[in-house]
Amino acid sequence: MIVNNIQVLFGGQAGDGSLTTGDLIALVFKRMGLEVYTFKDFPSRIRGGHTNYVIRAGEQPHYGLGDMVDAMVAFDLECVEKHIAEMRPGGFVIFDNSQEKLTDAARRPDVYVYDVPLADIAKKQLGLELVRNTISLGVLGELIGMDKEIVRGLVTKQYERKGEKVVAQNIGAIEAGERYVREHFDRPSGYALRARPDGDRLLMMGNDAIGYGALAAGCRFMAGYPITPATDILEWMAKHAPRYGGTVVQAEDELAAINMTIGAAYAGVRAMTATSGPGQALMTEGIGLAGVLETPIVVVECARAGPSTGMPTKTEQSNLNHVIFAGHGEIPRVVIAPGTVEESFYLTVAAFNLAEKYQVPVFLLTEQALCQSKETLPRLELGAVTVDRGKLVRNGGVTFGEYKRFAFTEDGVSLRTVPGVEGGMHLAPGSEHNDAGVITEDAANRARMMDKRMRKLDAMRADLPRPSLFGEPEAGMAFIAFGANRGPVSEVQDRLRSVGVASKFLQLRTLWPFPEGDVRAFVAGAEHVFVVENNISGQLERLIRAVTGPVPSLHGVRKYNGRPFRPAEILDAVTRRMATLPAGVAAR
Repeated sequence: MIVNNIQVLFGGQAGDGSLTTGDLIALVFKRMGLEVYTFKDFPSRIRGGHTNYVIRAGEQPHYGLGDMVDAMVAFDLECVEKHIAEMRPGGFVIFDNSQEKLTDAARRPDVYVYDVPLADIAKKQLGLELVRNTISLGVLGELIGMDKEIVRGLVTKQYERKGEKVVAQNIGAIEAGERYVREHFDRPSGYALRARPDGDRLLMMGNDAIGYGALAAGCRFMAGYPITPATDILEWMAKHAPRYGGTVVQAEDELAAINMTIGAAYAGVRAMTATSGPGQALMTEGIGLAGVLETPIVVVECARAGPSTGMPTKTEQSNLNHVIFAGHGEIPRVVIAPGTVEESFYLTVAAFNLAEKYQVPVFLLTEQALCQSKETLPRLELGAVTVDRGKLVRNGGVTFGEYKRFAFTEDGVSLRTVPGVEGGMHLAPGSEHNDAGVITEDAANRARMMDKRMRKLDAMRADLPRPSLFGEPEAGMAFIAFGANRGPVSEVQDRLRSVGVASKFLQLRTLWPFPEGDVRAFVAGAEHVFVVENNISGQLERLIRAVTGPVPSLHGVRKYNGRPFRPAEILDAVTRRMATLPAGVAAR
């Protein structure tokens, strides 16, 4: 019997409600005191096409998918056919056989199948096929021992806004699922849950944490255009920001969104936008304008698989070069990347402070596997949030005719005023200009102004989020990664440690200005350094080589099929390189 360690996959057709049921399951696990991670894999359409939702729960946080699925709830044959190979030996499938029978080709001798006519039960016993997902919740709960009181409480809360009748129908559906298991199956599933104290914890999605962080940081304006997987941030801000005096605009396109953001920031409001690769491409010229105007903005880049429209609902880390280098001409910019939902909150706060203190565009680079996934996390420390508005003058203190908006300073940062500040009137051109904002193409001024702006990159070094170092500092085996790969790499370290193999891991949280000093110190003396990233060309590995010089021990570990890493995939790459690793380290 495996206790408090399970990975469940719900699968069916997009629009059939399986994602909603998955959310309920995740919340049940959380309320039972387990650590939870969820991952959505859904098609780029509203209805139709295979979709699945994975919920992983255990007593230790992992921030990523496990190697194999323990329990599959399949609403159609396609789900089983697609995922039966991912099943753990000894796992089980709950299959809705109302319309289709499970073929021999879709079966495995080491995976047990519970045939349950979910749709038929819904229609014949309850008169409403829509509740078949809720029936599956009862079936799964009975098989693995979910707390029945918690299940009923959450289902009631989920549907109470629709009235008592709908609540009663869904409670009846849960009971029907539980009853079917008791009456038809006497084989234990092999998995069990034991409730633990829930504690003061949250279950939150990455995009929601970004919105929450923006609001806590004082952001009071957002403009955006809906684009997967960033739309959740726009929706979250639209729901919550107005309660705190904020304004949220759904712009007509990304060009309008970035220019509205710049305008709001110029007027003195902390402002942001959120987009993905195609939208980021359209915003490139506007970001250059923010750079030359030295106007602080925050751009959230929720990366997905490209190029062009690519795979809008799939994950990838192929936009790194874009956010660091894209643009005609050169401007100072910052790129920071959270690795967990919790970091998504705190690094969003950091992004706004960096943007205003150094008057630059700041990118918060996340990805679909993180921004649309949920994790359990400690309650966020709002008291730890500080707001640093830098050299912002809001109540006079400057003299008209003498104030120079782009004054040359040692750190490259000039006094900033907003419209309406007495004595602060100034020019703000998109063309090159002198310290007073007067357009000029003077050669000496051009060089001096470029130097001024770029000095910010050195001045900000002490304020940038430092890399996180995990493991044994002197270990010969090393990993470097960023973003959502923090989870699977950390789990790989745990497995290596369990068989006596030491390793160290540098999670990069600032990607530009690149932390070359930290990386050089980290790779020094390492026999093998594995750079784990989700793209085909090894953008992070190339960046490391370009900035730090030759690193002979660097090895790329790459995945680019639109899905995140599982720990075993990283371990397989390591074992191919390291023939001396203990046998079986990759098998979990």
